[in-house]
Amino acid sequence: MPQGCVESPRRVNLRPAPAEKRVLGQEACSVLKGVTLIAAVFAASSVIIGATDDTMDLSAAADSQRRQNDQADAQDLSRMKDDAMVRRFRGLALLVPVRAATPAYYLQAIPSKLRYVRPWARLFLERLGQQFHARFGTRLRVTGLVRTVAYQQSLTGRNVNAAPALGDKRSAHLTGATLDISKRFMSGREANWMRRVLSQLRRRGVLYAIEEFSQPCFHVMVYRSYDDYVRTIS
Repeated sequence: MPQGCVESPRRVNLRPAPAEKRVLGQEACSVLKGVTLIAAVFAASSVIIGATDDTMDLSAAADSQRRQNDQADAQDLSRMKDDAMVRRFRGLALLVPVRAATPAYYLQAIPSKLRYVRPWARLFLERLGQQFHARFGTRLRVTGLVRTVAYQQSLTGRNVNAAPALGDKRSAHLTGATLDISKRFMSGREANWMRRVLSQLRRRGVLYAIEEFSQPCFHVMVYRSYDDYVRTIS
């Protein structure tokens, strides 16, 4: 994750947040809606963002970790404490599986037990990957999805750039709403397109994107509002 591909905390919330206890009524339904939305969005892929050159500076700021954790708290997103919590959220459809490889993207060095994200984050990945493949004929390389406290701690032990697992600057990957897209093997044109797309979506307030350089990747925290954004362009 960026910032070494890492993040931060304000209050350690390891139990399911109140809003998430209504999963069978709300989030489970949103998963089903997200599946049908993907097909609709792909059909509308002519509406490809990134056509204009209004790229913003996506470098990490001093308050990047705090911003992401503020969003996580505002959206009632629990942080994954351990593998058992990931399995529980998977069973409740609060986390959804991400395939290891598709024509649009592939996962690189992500343990099978951590190949999950929030439903709206998967919608973002599917849509972005489809557009990227249609434009360049190649796939996105995804290097980070959901992480647990224990896994993040193992990263900080071997990567000085990794965000902490606890505290007000803990990694946004713990929420399951964040993913890392590697810049390794991207051409200049491909990387510039990604910057434009992420800049425009960040301005629209549907995600928070950071470009990492020490570990070359785009770190993206996708907000719940991304679902609504997709509906407006479908």
